[in-house]
Amino acid sequence: MVLRVIPSRLWVSKDGRTASVYGSLPWTGRPGDRKEDWEMKEVGWTWENADGTVGLGRVPARTREEAEEVMARVNARSSWGVPAEKP
Repeated sequence: MVLRVIPSRLWVSKDGRTASVYGSLPWTGRPGDRKEDWEMKEVGWTWENADGTVGLGRVPARTREEAEEVMARVNARSSWGVPAEKP
């Protein structure tokens, strides 16, 4: 598994609701729940696998440095027991 660090983003509504950017669009079109009522915001840092899968099943890191530390630990091992190449 080879990871890279990317910004973690969420849709955030004016009233504070959140939604994943990887699902369907969060607005319904009803008054108060239209496209202009939502904004995409960066909320930390997450990881992308070489196959495009995003996340590691854990909360995104608060800082890029923290995310890079996790990435280095994961990239240093592989599921086959063979050390990954050093970045």
